[in-house]
Amino acid sequence: MTDSTDRTGDYIEDVDPDGILGDDRLEPTPEQHEQLKDALHGGLAEIRRAERRYLVVGRGGDEGSGRRRRQVRDLLDERPGATAFRLEDFGFTGEELALWAPAFEILSATSTHVVGVLEDFDGGHVWELGYLYRQQTRVRNALWLLKRVYDDEETNRDRYDNGMAASHLAALEAAAGDRVVEWQVPGDIPDAVAEIP
Repeated sequence: MTDSTDRTGDYIEDVDPDGILGDDRLEPTPEQHEQLKDALHGGLAEIRRAERRYLVVGRGGDEGSGRRRRQVRDLLDERPGATAFRLEDFGFTGEELALWAPAFEILSATSTHVVGVLEDFDGGHVWELGYLYRQQTRVRNALWLLKRVYDDEETNRDRYDNGMAASHLAALEAAAGDRVVEWQVPGDIPDAVAEIP
């Protein structure tokens, strides 16, 4: 087992430890490091072979929002020379925050595009958005937001009524600029995804 503080060897695959560890970065314990290596083993090498690499973040689960996020992943993954993935695809669950956070950091740093699928502010993707805004300038520059908008202002307020998350989203939308793609109904998703290069 490689000690996570050993800067001379590979961290996980060939991710540079200086890009992950540091005073303002997450530093997994040796046990967590081993779990990350086991979960990501081989996956990063396969991901890096793709010309375009899409990390798809957003609300999970098996209900409608989770199915729509999987649809976005599948549409992006069908593109020639591309691969698309979610953290769950590597076995990480929301209950394992100690692993989720460094896995998110590693996978987002490996991606050419980070695609946020937003329908509301109910879920762990609020943390992901805040983290993207605070830590990852490079990722923020690769971020695309597929934001669901609702027919009436009251429903929009109801779905996005969370002050801290709303401020993160406003900052991310400003940073993403024309990389924010709005959609209203699930049938709009293929057209929204088509706007992402």
